[in-house]
Amino acid sequence: MYVDASMAARAAKERQPRKNLLLAATIEADGLRVPVRIRNLSEGGAMVDGSALPRTGTLLTLTRAEIEVGGRVVWQTQGRCGVAFDTTAITVDEWVSGNRVASFQGHRGQARVDAIQQAVRSGGELPAEPAMAGAAPDLANLGTRLVEEIYHVRELLDRLGERLIDDPHVIAAHMASLQNLDRASQILDHLGAILGADDPAAAVDAVAMQELRARLMR
Repeated sequence: MYVDASMAARAAKERQPRKNLLLAATIEADGLRVPVRIRNLSEGGAMVDGSALPRTGTLLTLTRAEIEVGGRVVWQTQGRCGVAFDTTAITVDEWVSGNRVASFQGHRGQARVDAIQQAVRSGGELPAEPAMAGAAPDLANLGTRLVEEIYHVRELLDRLGERLIDDPHVIAAHMASLQNLDRASQILDHLGAILGADDPAAAVDAVAMQELRARLMR
């Protein structure tokens, strides 16, 4: 495991409460762009996993839909890494939705309304009104949402498998079915990585499951 001791200590000291989730995102670092999954998140940092992650100390950009923030890798081990963000201006809810929430002078929600009212009373400049959203559904990020749903289903299968293998009677009676459950989880993992990749053909070629790769390339 590669850990910068000073960065890890600072990150632990400043660590904010985190929310466990599973969100598709991308990391850009050293000229490379790779898909990752955000496994837990706070306004100050995140833990992500992926097949190719930058080493500790690397500067990067983490992107999810229209949310983008710079950061630094503070630790990396076994396909996961911790990222400390350069700014805490983006909320967890914004990361989940992939969209920025309207703000005014750094305030959001009711605090934004109060700040605008104060600006009106003091004669300050008001924020421009955002453009009205169209009635048609936003399909620009549909691919990203499909990847998220695939990973969500895979997570559900993993949790089910973890519960089932706690029972030795289930293991004894349904070993083949449990193996198929694990295989299904692996397939979903590969499909999510392929759909989220910049080069799907290369991602298919890198699939370790020979039968799945053969089906996809037939």
